Amino acid sequence: MSLNNLLNASTKPHALIFVESKLCSLDDFIKEYMKSIVENAKWKNKIDTNTYYDVIKIDGYKSNIKKDEILRIIQQFQQSAVEIAGVKFYIIYGIEFASQQAVNALLKFLEEPPTNTYAILTTRTIDLVLPTIKSRCQVYIVPTNEHSIIKQLSKYKFNDEEINIIKNTYYDINELIGDIESKLFIKSYSFAKELIAHHDDLIIVKQLADQFKKMDYQQIYLVLKIISNLIPNNVNLYELIQNVNFNPIKILIFDNLWKILQKI
Repeated sequence: MSLNNLLNASTKPHALIFVESKLCSLDDFIKEYMKSIVENAKWKNKIDTNTYYDVIKIDGYKSNIKKDEILRIIQQFQQSAVEIAGVKFYIIYGIEFASQQAVNALLKFLEEPPTNTYAILTTRTIDLVLPTIKSRCQVYIVPTNEHSIIKQLSKYKFNDEEINIIKNTYYDINELIGDIESKLFIKSYSFAKELIAHHDDLIIVKQLADQFKKMDYQQIYLVLKIISNLIPNNVNLYELIQNVNFNPIKILIFDNLWKILQKI
């Protein structure tokens, strides 16, 4: 079934995995999917404005998904819906970053969902999603929104290298625009360039290490992704990125990154 057919289907699957393509309109599509389930214009508007109450979101891209977070969904969805629509949604971004305990708690809920409860899981690496999760969900690829990319990037004066990094780093367009507007992208890009250029200067490396320790994990992940695009096809960088959420000690992440750069 295509994405368009999914939106138009009279019966919706109770559990989905959306596989993100680079620079796709993920959140916009999730909203369209949710609106295709509720029928009243009032509820559709509440989904558009993020005021629909019966929605729980967990973001595995920002921190490893824990069992307690899954149990919170289960507990809350055992109660009556707040909205008159009676339809409940839970959205788990980055399901590949769920702990084994979290996955175990989720599996039974996926098998026996309450009435009018819909699971929306997302991933950027479908191969990292456990087969037990995939077997309980329908899987759809959310394509790149090329027209929107061109329109959005035309507002900013990026050079060719920056544009190439953006296209190979970001998945969600809204996340990209947020990072551009907050200057997070350009700060992270500048940090990555400086570390690569001066990785053999211990004084500068120490200064950069101090900056790195003050970053949140969202920016750390962004810095690593930018470096992996500036130094492509490095297996050690790829492994470091995949393990960020499971190895959260910042100074160790930086030390491992520095050791990788020393070998280049």
